Amino acid sequence: MNAPDFFGDNLRLARLTSGISLQQLGERVGATRQYLSQLETANKKPSADLLDALSYELKVFPQFFSTPLGNSVKDEECHFRKLSSVPAYSIRECTARITLVHRLVDVLDDFLELPKVNFPDLGPIASNKDAALAAYRAREYWGLGKGPIESVARLIEFSGGIITSLGSISEKVDALSVHRSRPIIIINKSKNCPRLRFDLAHELGHMVMHKGVESGCRDTEAQADQFASHLLLPQDALLQSYKPSSRINWQAIKTIKVKWGISLRAIIYRLRHSGILTPSQYRTANINLNKKGSKTEELDDQVLREEPEVLRNALMLLGDNYGKSFGGLFERLSVSKEVIASLTDTADLLLGQFWDELSDNVIPFPKAEA
Repeated sequence: MNAPDFFGDNLRLARLTSGISLQQLGERVGATRQYLSQLETANKKPSADLLDALSYELKVFPQFFSTPLGNSVKDEECHFRKLSSVPAYSIRECTARITLVHRLVDVLDDFLELPKVNFPDLGPIASNKDAALAAYRAREYWGLGKGPIESVARLIEFSGGIITSLGSISEKVDALSVHRSRPIIIINKSKNCPRLRFDLAHELGHMVMHKGVESGCRDTEAQADQFASHLLLPQDALLQSYKPSSRINWQAIKTIKVKWGISLRAIIYRLRHSGILTPSQYRTANINLNKKGSKTEELDDQVLREEPEVLRNALMLLGDNYGKSFGGLFERLSVSKEVIASLTDTADLLLGQFWDELSDNVIPFPKAEA
């Protein structure tokens, strides 16, 4: 019997997902960096004991390496925020992890009834004004009316998108999205509530305005910011909520923040660019905010915390129905619970003791069609 195939791309994917360098992995499995590099790029196969060691260190099953990688996520498909400042290795790690998230979602899509994808295509966008108009068109498309959006995360996930956090790597890349057949947004959960909410609206802007457009430049980022600002706080609502005055009305600004879920700084920016605040008032307002720091603001805790639900609920449903085996999900993906937990921010769910106390229902996931 012929030895199973070994696909070096899969080794690279698993290694990048784990955040381990070639040097570090080599030290753990007793191989040189050069040899591991050859395994990733050349038609070589590791010995059986090395294959077991690689599987153990990277938390995947040996068969993970014997199936073609398929359609991996490329850098240019992703809408990275602050792309120029993101280290290249962080981008590689992120795209590797998103590739596995896509694999997971594809399996869940075969087995569960996930929300249908329903995003408008509002491009092409040529200016910030176009982006603001796109935000109003998006509100009309989803029937959001003129009031506050209760949850941007729910809007995205009810429309078929997937939101997750990749832990420390998410903090390095800030926020990003990739628009495939089922869009995925990666968030940085360490941010305060208004900034996280704005990030989700920003990435939603990329998804509906910049499909097929390489973003990350100043223009596309400004357009996504403009979309987010007007989606969260329509201009009519802003004008009705704040009247020009000789003094800054902080109470009105704070009321807007709590009602619409947008930061004080973002509100002040909109008021200035709407001609409601004078240049002097705008400068004074920012000086006041800078004294209190840039990462948190007053009343942040009064804004609803955006929480992704689809992946967590899907995994809970599998646990409820199949017990600790989750219907053979991990075998189907050839990766461990630890990997899936890190990709879906569900360590408390997957690695806790609750499921271990349940019996196994051996009904497996359906196999993919050949």
